Amino acid sequence: MAKALNNLATGLNLTVRNVAAHTRDELTEQEGMERLAAYSYLARLLDQCEIRRAEEPEGT
Repeated sequence: MAKALNNLATGLNLTVRNVAAHTRDELTEQEGMERLAAYSYLARLLDQCEIRRAEEPEGT
């Protein structure tokens, strides 16, 4: 699941950054809302994650 979330976050970041950097066209309201929804979905998935930490070996 962690790899999938990382790939989703990377894809969202590349989509927004590349469009903003390589074109002067403004997003339509619909396109903006769709991108916002995608980030909202990613945030919801991250909020539902359970954090597990590896135990440190004794003596460290």
